[in-house]
Amino acid sequence: MAAVGPRTGPGAGAEALALAAELQGEATCSICLELFREPVSVECGHSFCRACIARCWERPNTGTAAATRTLPGPLPCPQCREPARPSQLRPNRQLAAVATLLRRFSLPGAATGKCGTPEAAASAAIVRCTHHGEPLKLYCQDDGRAICVVCDRAREHRAHAVLPLDEAVQEAKELLDSRLRALKKELEDYEVFRSTEEKESKELLKQMTAEREKVGAEFQALRAFLVEQEGRLLSRLEELSREVTQKQTENLAQLGGEIAQLSKLSSQIQETAQKPDLDFLQEFKNTLSKFHHLPKVPLAGNQAFNMWAFREHLSKLYSTILIVIAH
Repeated sequence: MAAVGPRTGPGAGAEALALAAELQGEATCSICLELFREPVSVECGHSFCRACIARCWERPNTGTAAATRTLPGPLPCPQCREPARPSQLRPNRQLAAVATLLRRFSLPGAATGKCGTPEAAASAAIVRCTHHGEPLKLYCQDDGRAICVVCDRAREHRAHAVLPLDEAVQEAKELLDSRLRALKKELEDYEVFRSTEEKESKELLKQMTAEREKVGAEFQALRAFLVEQEGRLLSRLEELSREVTQKQTENLAQLGGEIAQLSKLSSQIQETAQKPDLDFLQEFKNTLSKFHHLPKVPLAGNQAFNMWAFREHLSKLYSTILIVIAH
């Protein structure tokens, strides 16, 4: 592998400041907004200080250590809300090393912009190797950490894939950019899908409103039809009631006369039966002739016929109503 020398030029200081700011951002806990202390990673890949994540997941009225041992799982990640199991927390040693380096070598003056010149600020912001004192200008992909040129030549990193730090940053940015583009494309697809769903829902609601109005109109017409038929049936029942009452009066009067006639004949027969034998035989034939003129018992045929006709009309009306409802 060819040795990678330090970059020189007027923009080197600005690039070093930008790189230092990026590294500090990557090594900052999103809960306490300070450099990581004992960073641990949850299952979704996000990292937090052990104490910070313990406080976030801590139950009320329990200590931090006891809470992390007894927490139910899974619990939401404080950053993305994805479910994560407290028992699966893993120490992130690489991130801890980066945070330690930044805490050791970052100077307050450079971070707050109090240096007199850009060159001085760039020089103050340079992060150096803790073993060799050289600037960390390379990135070991196998170990996932920044190294210096001396570390690169050491036996530990000889077989590792090593890139210049700015190239590693560029590759990471390109990867994130590609993921961001894919995410935006997926977001656009979801927006199109949501718009389609909204249009279809509005159209369906419109159809349901029209159908509701149609059903209401049909049942209103059916109610009017039923009210009309009810009036007709009640009127016909009233007529039949009057006819039955009149016919009953006539029949009772006729029956009264016939009963009186039969009672009279019965009395005559009894009188004839009490007479002496000669008188009885003389009036016997005359009495028998009166039996041929006896009234016959009337049948209630007219009332039965009228009621049968009404029931037939009512049955036809029910059939008509069922046909109207079916359509």
